[in-house]
Amino acid sequence: MDIPLISIGITYYKASDTIERAVLSALEQTWGNCEIIIVDDFSNDGHEHILDKLAKQHPRISVVHQPMNKGVAAARNEIIRRVKGEFLAFFDDDDESCPKRLEKQYKRIVSYEKKHAQGASVICHTARTQKYPSGLKSYESTMGTNEGLAPNGDNVALRILTGKPSPNIFGSAATCSQMARLSTYKALNGFDKDFRRSEDTEFNVRAAIQGAHFVGLDEPLVDQTMTLASDKKLSDEKQYALRLLLKHQEFINKHTNYSFCYQWVEGKYDFL
Repeated sequence: MDIPLISIGITYYKASDTIERAVLSALEQTWGNCEIIIVDDFSNDGHEHILDKLAKQHPRISVVHQPMNKGVAAARNEIIRRVKGEFLAFFDDDDESCPKRLEKQYKRIVSYEKKHAQGASVICHTARTQKYPSGLKSYESTMGTNEGLAPNGDNVALRILTGKPSPNIFGSAATCSQMARLSTYKALNGFDKDFRRSEDTEFNVRAAIQGAHFVGLDEPLVDQTMTLASDKKLSDEKQYALRLLLKHQEFINKHTNYSFCYQWVEGKYDFL
């Protein structure tokens, strides 16, 4: 029986110390039919040859070098434009995925589609093991690991945007553990390139508003390296958290007080 092609998309930016390990975890997937697309977001640090070397060694790998730095959202959109798979899974350049990640996420998606989705888009995330430079490890859960109907629609968007509690809607949904049909990403026009941070959160909000279902696996299939970087500043986190609210102001106002939500986020980040 033919099995569908699954594309693995990896965005790369100045991660020469970890990229080979990340790519190896993609190559070691048990799924027998996959391709790997790596987009270098103009690292321009003298280590880009690592990617070309990997592509020469492994025919399943294709590398794209962006002519200028456009941010991770634009890099992911480039992946969406180029991949050929029926499904697309995103890996990060400093993380490692367990060998059975693609296989388990594929089974979770198609099983849920048959039982519950009724034609709606299905997006799957896995739990993660977060590893810190100090050696500390922590378990990060994800939503949608419950049996039956998974979190979906406006309730998910409201949980993300306003913190409104709702049954089974808890845990994060990071793109480094995300997989969905390619048609899902294309229907949503990919990621918003204006978000250089929180682009994954913004994508999930749009998907939820459009009725997507968020299924999950409670097994930590991704080892996530928690690193400090020049683009990870609290001031930037605040800027994009507020931009997220502003973009979805109309939706928020339909359900609650936008002004309160905005002031709450401002106050939280000022306190931090």
